Amino acid sequence: MTQLTFKNRINDSQMSILLHLLKSWNVEAEITHQEVKAQPKSHKLFEKTFGMWADRDIDIKEMRKEIYEKRTKIRQCYLRVDFCP
Repeated sequence: MTQLTFKNRINDSQMSILLHLLKSWNVEAEITHQEVKAQPKSHKLFEKTFGMWADRDIDIKEMRKEIYEKRTKIRQCYLRVDFCP
C-alpha cells in the first residue's frame, strides 16, 4: 500500500478529479480524512528573553518614541535625493 498525503486541504471537486484519474489508470484508490492535531505552541523561547532585560530599566513608551524617531529620520532620507547615513 502506498499513501498519498496532501499538506493543504483540497476541495471536493479536485479530490473527485484525482480519484477519477487514478481509477482510469486501474489504480484502486479510496478517500479517507484524517484531521491533523495542532501542536501546542511553546512559549519557552519567549520566556528566555525575560532574563536579558532584567538589568535594564526599560520603558515601552521610551522605546516606541526612539523607534518612531528613527523611522521618521529614515523616511526623510528616502524622500531626499541624497543619502543619509
